[in-house]
Parts: sequence; C-alpha cells; structure tokens
Amino acid sequence: MSRETIKIAGMSCAACALRIEKGLSGSQGVQSANVNFAMERATVEFDDKLTNMGHLEQVIDKLGYSVIKEAEVNGKQAVLKITGMSCAACSARIEKQLSKLDGVSKANVNLTTEKATVEYEPSQVKISDMIKAVESLGYGAQKAEDLTQDKEKAEREKEIKKLRVTLIASIILSSPLLLAMIFSMLGIDVPFLHDAFFQLVIATPIQFIIGFRFYKHAFYALRSGSSNMDVLISMGTSAAYFFSLYNVFFEPAKMGV
Repeated sequence: MSRETIKIAGMSCAACALRIEKGLSGSQGVQSANVNFAMERATVEFDDKLTNMGHLEQVIDKLGYSVIKEAEVNGKQAVLKITGMSCAACSARIEKQLSKLDGVSKANVNLTTEKATVEYEPSQVKISDMIKAVESLGYGAQKAEDLTQDKEKAEREKEIKKLRVTLIASIILSSPLLLAMIFSMLGIDVPFLHDAFFQLVIATPIQFIIGFRFYKHAFYALRSGSSNMDVLISMGTSAAYFFSLYNVFFEPAKMGV
C-alpha cells in the first residue's frame, strides 16, 4: 500500500475538492482519498499493484483540474501570491491578463487561496513580467516561495487590522445616519441628526475615503475593459450620494423659485 500527496491547481470551491475526492475514491486500487481545498492537496492511499500515480493524475485531469509537479514548480510552473482580489471577476481578470503574456501556456487563479499557478516557457517570459502584469490591474503579486509562513501570517494580520480599523470608522460615522432613519420612523425629531449639511459632512468621508478602495479597483477594472463588484458598488453608492447632494443644494433653490 502506498500513500502519496498530489498538489492540485484549478479548484475554486469546496465542491471542487469533493468532486476530485469522489473521482479518486472511485478509481480502482484506491483505498482512501482526502482533498484539502485550502492547501490545494490530495492525500491518496492506494494499492500500487492495481494503480499508480500516472493513472491518478489522469483522473484529476479528466475532471478538469491540473496536477502541479514539484519539478515544474522550480522549472516551467510558477506559483504567485495575489493580493487585493474581492470576487471571482477579479481572479478571472488576472487569469486572462496572465494568459495573454507570450510564453504563458496556462494560468489558473484561485480566489480562495489567493494564488495563481502559471505554466510558462522561461525563455519567453519571466516571473517579474507576470508580477508586472498583475500589478497593472491594480493587484499585488509576489512569488509564493518567497513568502515564509511567518511572513504570510504577518501580512494577513496586517490586512485584517487595516480592515478592522476601516470597519470601526465606518460604524462610527454611519451610526448618526442610521439613528436619524430610525428616529424618523418612530416620529422622533432630533434636529441635528436630520440636518442635511451635518449628514453631508459625515457621509462624504465614508464615500470617498473609506470607500476609496472600491473606486480604485473599479478604475482598474474599467481600464482593462471589464467589470466587477467594485464597479457595481461604486456606481450604486455614487448614484445615491450625488442624488442626495442634488436634493440638498438644488431642490431647495427650485422650491424657493
């Protein structure tokens, strides 16, 4: 009985892992198969008299996924750590951009693990070119092998801390607006909470400072000729903000006339 670990690329959700697990488990000679979606790995116990690694890799390929071989990681296959993605459209854009590069035969971006697996020809394209291509879209990229576990953990904690601060600031600034709506529904009049200019002062930093990252990623998406959730969020919140601005400054003037 043999036990092997297979590195897999192309999984996008837990259902993919279950599908591969089911496919491997149903293969002749396989005693057990466990697929870890987060680690992008499959651990398989099998009878080497009935099957072999080549057959198991074929099973994975037939299911629509690819096997990453260690020799390829150091040669014609690179793994990049991607930052800044917010939805499946982001990963699709990066995948498309990497695939356009001369020398890149295949690119797969996993949103959940924030990693891009790229098959390429070293004589035609460099990893630095791939990183530049990703950065041109407004995302961050670096070689996964350059990231130690401690460094990756530190960067993730830094990002979480930044998001936490942003969330707290958003709650503090938006609370008066929420209270104003609740009091209005209850028929309670709190003059300063319902003052349009007061609401404008606290809504503006939420829209353009805290919400800047949405505008930034929306800009990069539109520049590359595509759309994503950042574009939708930017359009929706901007429409509400500027319509409210119009009501504050122009509607009273019209009524006065």
